[in-house]
Amino acid sequence: MTDTVLDADELTRAALDTGGPADLRFQPALRRLVQAINDEARLTADGARVARASLVNSLRTQLRLAARPPAGPPPAVTVVTGLHRTGTTLLQSLLAAHPGVRAPQLWELLAPAAAQPVDELVAAATRYVDEYYRAAPAFAAIHPLHARKPEECHRLIANSFHSEIFGLRYHVPGYLDWLARQDHGPAYALHRAQLAAIVGGGRTGHVVLKCPFHLWHGADLAAAYPQARVVRLHRDPVATVASVCSLTRTVRAARSGHVDPYEIGAFWLDRTAAAVPGLRGADAFAGLPVLDLRYRDLVADPMAALARVCAFAGLPFDATARRAVRDAARASSGSAPGRHQYRLTDYGLDEDRVRRRFADYRAAYRL
Repeated sequence: MTDTVLDADELTRAALDTGGPADLRFQPALRRLVQAINDEARLTADGARVARASLVNSLRTQLRLAARPPAGPPPAVTVVTGLHRTGTTLLQSLLAAHPGVRAPQLWELLAPAAAQPVDELVAAATRYVDEYYRAAPAFAAIHPLHARKPEECHRLIANSFHSEIFGLRYHVPGYLDWLARQDHGPAYALHRAQLAAIVGGGRTGHVVLKCPFHLWHGADLAAAYPQARVVRLHRDPVATVASVCSLTRTVRAARSGHVDPYEIGAFWLDRTAAAVPGLRGADAFAGLPVLDLRYRDLVADPMAALARVCAFAGLPFDATARRAVRDAARASSGSAPGRHQYRLTDYGLDEDRVRRRFADYRAAYRL
């Protein structure tokens, strides 16, 4: 474990140095997360530095939001979700090319409600990407990042310190045990407030969000966005579990010198099983309309898949939209630098075990 120990009070003081009302509603969650990082994550000094900067930024985001008048949610929202590595990034990027869609970009998600000029925020996001790739060079082939491209909205939930993303970034089982017993409603309310700050509340068009972690919190998502529609992607867990294990290993290795691949395998086998209820049935999102789409169908014919999604979301798919989406599909083909390679056996798992664990789900969607 690094000698650098995070301190929740010091993090809060650093955030309050920026001024503004001290409306920090998620202090218990911050303290629990910091305790787990200190006790369990075994971060390097550089990893602790990056974690500290991220947590302070989350606190500053809370302060900025407290200083803004509240805004309503956008009038139309489509949420893309599914297990990790099921094509959610591809689908969001194609939908973002639609002229009627607003998909929050990385620079916006890193600094919602920030007052700096856009070019400064984009430059800061670019530095963030460069630093990420320096620490985790293999990440670019797994999940390319770009300041000006859409990204997962888990960053908005993470600003409440109530997010499973911390379990991907760090080995923090104690925090995850605590998190499973918490009410996630306030975290989703903060998500909505940040999104309103980014897109302008009712002054925007159709917003497309994307995050796998919504699978675990369908009712909270529905409470925050009762007008939303959900597109749910499906892919064989034999592929998704191996791929997300590789992703997790890469991310954790950027922050810690002690990464156990077998622990990661067991972690994602259990987390995937816990996500299955959110993957099956029309009531998984508390009454929100749900469209199911298989990964292989999206990849085989992106235009046909987009036509289905647009019809479901109430978006026109006219010649202009088709041309924009087709151009985006061509640009995304083979755009990732390098090839992401992964094997279940690297994580103490085998295909037969995963197939048996998810036999009913695989049969239901013919995966």
